[in-house]
Amino acid sequence: MTKFVFDTQKDNKAKDSVVTIGTFDGVHIGHKVIIEKLKAKAKELKCESVIITFSPHPRTVVNKGNGVFLLTTLEEKKELIKNLDVDKLYIIKFTKEFSKKTYQEFLTETIIKQNKAKHIIIGYDHKFGKDRAGDKTNLMELAKENNIDITIVNPQEVNGMVVSSTKIRDALLNGNLELANTLLGRNYKLNGTVVEGSKRGRTLGFPTANIELSDPNKLLPQNGVYFVKVYLNNQKYFGILNIGLRPTFNNRIEPIAEVHILDFNENIYGKEISIEFVKRLRDEIKFDSKNELITQIKKDIKKVKEILNN
Repeated sequence: MTKFVFDTQKDNKAKDSVVTIGTFDGVHIGHKVIIEKLKAKAKELKCESVIITFSPHPRTVVNKGNGVFLLTTLEEKKELIKNLDVDKLYIIKFTKEFSKKTYQEFLTETIIKQNKAKHIIIGYDHKFGKDRAGDKTNLMELAKENNIDITIVNPQEVNGMVVSSTKIRDALLNGNLELANTLLGRNYKLNGTVVEGSKRGRTLGFPTANIELSDPNKLLPQNGVYFVKVYLNNQKYFGILNIGLRPTFNNRIEPIAEVHILDFNENIYGKEISIEFVKRLRDEIKFDSKNELITQIKKDIKKVKEILNN
């Protein structure tokens, strides 16, 4: 079972470890290759497998709030890494003060002293420490001085494209859900709470659940209509989710996510809900009338049911 340890805690039970370091946003297929090598080396050396990560995302702190939309919140990341059977996730609270640590200080204090690293595994392009001065060359020299071995993991490619969190974010923001899911190695997900909205869906005959994201920094895919799986009250349902500004009614400034759950009619205000993006159906459209909107929603539902039947 994965232990979750924050750097504010003193881990008196820390064991010799094999360590990897990174934000691991998305825990995508490239990350999973690194994690599998981490686990294999830890088993070989009879050490703990340890992932060192950061919260909030370093770019949010370094760029004075102009950070990055997250593919995975901290809670989502913890769940994904737990499912990969890593021994420990060591979470550093990333602050302005921490960002000033040199890579030498980070290696000595965090990697060696706090996590007792005997071997370090990093991605080919990983950089860390103040001004990202700690590249693989510097790390290899410093690690050698401390009798620590290094493994550099080559980039992972899909159809000639190097897998990265940035490419996944770009794919989601450009409406290329299929590519994003391929690079993730799973369907993109978001979590939130069902909140009250305008209740206009009921008047159309298609009630929707408005979703307040569990983390405001979570990335919402490009505006549009999606076929989704819905997880609610430990049950799985299917639904149609709209992300957008409700242009037919001209009443949104910021995009909102709202889902119509098929064959479902319960009061779920205040309930936790999880959405898994399966397929992008279409762009968001401004209709000239409510009747046109209703006709399109019926077409969307028919299309989803055809997908399910096939």
